[in-house]
Amino acid sequence: MKVGANRSQLFDAQKAARAHWDNVQDVWSDSTRQEFDEQTWQPLDRAASDLLRAIDQLTVIFTEIRNDCEFPG
Repeated sequence: MKVGANRSQLFDAQKAARAHWDNVQDVWSDSTRQEFDEQTWQPLDRAASDLLRAIDQLTVIFTEIRNDCEFPG
């Protein structure tokens, strides 16, 4: 199972979204932006980070399984 490309896409999307959000904060600074940040953006960003960590953990597990199941020689 190759998850590297999908992980890379998610990482790049999160990085781009963070950059856009940082730019938005320069021009949108009212209470609605703050509410969106707290209720939508931060949970979404945390979920993406959690997913990236889970993918990394699964990659290690799948590598160990593959190595354990290979026939010697």
